[in-house]
Amino acid sequence: MASPEIIQRARRWMVSGLVVSIIGTRLVEGGSDGAVAQELLPLLWIGVLATISKGLGFAAPITARVLSRYNPAAVLVASDLAETLLSALALAALLVFPGHTPAILVVYLALAAVFPAVTDVVEEFYAQQLAHLAPGQALSFNTAVYSVLGFIGLVVGMPVGSFVSGQSIVLLIALNMAFSALGVCFRFVSSRTVVTAPFADQDASEFSATGAQMSLRRFVSDLVHSGPASPAVEFVTSIGRNLAGIFVYLWIASTMPWSPATSLAIVVACFGIGATVGPFLAPLARRFLSARASVLLALYAALALVVLFACCVLVVGAAWPIALAYVVAMGVVMRMRDVLITTLRQESFRGRQFTTIMSWSFALSSFGALVGSWAGVAFHVPQNPVVGLAALAVALVVTISVVTRASRP
Repeated sequence: MASPEIIQRARRWMVSGLVVSIIGTRLVEGGSDGAVAQELLPLLWIGVLATISKGLGFAAPITARVLSRYNPAAVLVASDLAETLLSALALAALLVFPGHTPAILVVYLALAAVFPAVTDVVEEFYAQQLAHLAPGQALSFNTAVYSVLGFIGLVVGMPVGSFVSGQSIVLLIALNMAFSALGVCFRFVSSRTVVTAPFADQDASEFSATGAQMSLRRFVSDLVHSGPASPAVEFVTSIGRNLAGIFVYLWIASTMPWSPATSLAIVVACFGIGATVGPFLAPLARRFLSARASVLLALYAALALVVLFACCVLVVGAAWPIALAYVVAMGVVMRMRDVLITTLRQESFRGRQFTTIMSWSFALSSFGALVGSWAGVAFHVPQNPVVGLAALAVALVVTISVVTRASRP
């Protein structure tokens, strides 16, 4: 077994690979949202892209079953390599057929949505192995990952992508190709530092919850009655978060005195600042509180923020400085909640039960995001932000109820 120092070194290389890979991915996502803000693409595009990406996310149980047979670090290397090749093909197509840029971009975005659906599942397999090899490494890994996703992805990647989309689509895709290629290099070093085993090959006797065949009753119980980490809770939370996410951000951007793309970039960057800080509060909370108490703290704080901001919107109206403060604060508490839930899932469940709960959490979260995205379009949340905020408040109340009941003896 590798020493804690070697495991920590491998974790750092893997996080470095995630950093550079996610920059490119978020550049492209920010470019897509920037095109909507500039009305180059219709609002409907948000729902269409969500249907593709979240539809792939809904296949997480199948993805987990297939990829559990392979070395998770090697799969992450292969995923970044495939994204590099896809970007190279798209870049070549743009240079050869410059008159077909919109069509090429749409196809590229649709195909690129495959990679997050794969890496999200495999990153969780990798973190779960760290939790098994060295206790405490999972919380450190998740804190680093979510903080990186907040700062690199939201403070840097998406705002820059929103800006670059108004300058050059070719440059946007070329940057993604370069960052994905660098991600291949970093992840490869990590995969050689600590060789992780395929999840399906792990010794079942080392885990506390296993079984060759899971009954329907046990399956439903894991989905609904597995406490704060329940996939059903993720479904409800995901609907509220998506209704109160990009759609409310578009409303905030419309109230700001700058161009739509620049304003949206500022809003996303503000969320990213909060999302960078929030993960570091999770280990701090776990020092003084139990896992469930820490989750409840984050949820109550989020509910208070949503209610206060909804009241401000109704009373004050388009006060964008208050809105930006709300965005930062929500980034803090929701990312803190994400780290706590993810770590709780990795520490509490093992074997087949872990695979079931993890994969169906991704699947139902994706389905909830899909429902929330189309509901945001249908209810015109960018023009009526209180609708999205009310949906998130209801989702938080339901989640708090579940966590509270799970905390009782």
